[in-house]
Amino acid sequence: MAWLDTLLLKSSSPRLRCKAVENLSESRRPSDTERIIASIDDQSPQVRCAAVRALAKADTADTRNSLVRALHDKCFEVRVAAARALGRLGAVSAAGHLAVCLKDPDAAVRIAAAGALRAIGWKPATREESAWFEITLGNISGAASASDRPPDAQFTKSNQDTSFYRRLAVAELKERNDPHRINSLLVALRGTDLLARISAVHDLGKVNDPQITGDLLTLFRDPDPEVRLAAVQVLAGRDDSPPAHFLGLLLDTNPEVRLAAVKFFGRIRAHQITEVLVPLLSDPSLQVRQATATAIGR
Repeated sequence: MAWLDTLLLKSSSPRLRCKAVENLSESRRPSDTERIIASIDDQSPQVRCAAVRALAKADTADTRNSLVRALHDKCFEVRVAAARALGRLGAVSAAGHLAVCLKDPDAAVRIAAAGALRAIGWKPATREESAWFEITLGNISGAASASDRPPDAQFTKSNQDTSFYRRLAVAELKERNDPHRINSLLVALRGTDLLARISAVHDLGKVNDPQITGDLLTLFRDPDPEVRLAAVQVLAGRDDSPPAHFLGLLLDTNPEVRLAAVKFFGRIRAHQITEVLVPLLSDPSLQVRQATATAIGR
């Protein structure tokens, strides 16, 4: 029923076009593969993702070239799918393109590219490449220095009865993790009021929940630099913030975001950190350059 799938590719519904691409992926006819390749340029990222997954089943020079092209898609989900597909295919010829993705602005793409590079047995050509690769994979031996983290709120003094302060801390923790309050903050976070969004980021940063951490990490790709800055400031002080997600912030267009990222990495004692920070010694921002020099000199 290839004729029907060809017809569905012209549908106005992305869902139907996705279905057509999935059906055509079972075909080994060159003409059907060409139709899938054409879907790499579909206006819907959902369809482009389906096309990438379909092309991974037809391992030819043309399909690999199309997957490499998809690494530059404007949608991060398509870039992730392309990197994973190339890794599954063992596309050694695409190693150079995947290595470039280690500096993709989106953490999900960097992680997918690093996984693909590991799968094909890629070896970094420079110390900087090696550092980005190892940090993205989570292979860093150092840990953030506790002495540089913001101090926790203190509820007690040495000459005071601690029972009242313990109860106060428990009450505050209960209020902080109240589901209704969290839902209200998440609604504000997804709204359009900038000040409300920034306030929600800081309030959610006090919630000890992996799901909330994940929600805050997605803000690293937020179009508003003030929201990105609030997110990095909040997450920089948390133990469950993976360094791999902070790498892209070193390349952020906003100097304050880059500065916050440098300060975060400056607290981590690992040799790979120096390699990723060295380029920022030439950053246009004096503050970023000074913070970088301080971080490297520790």
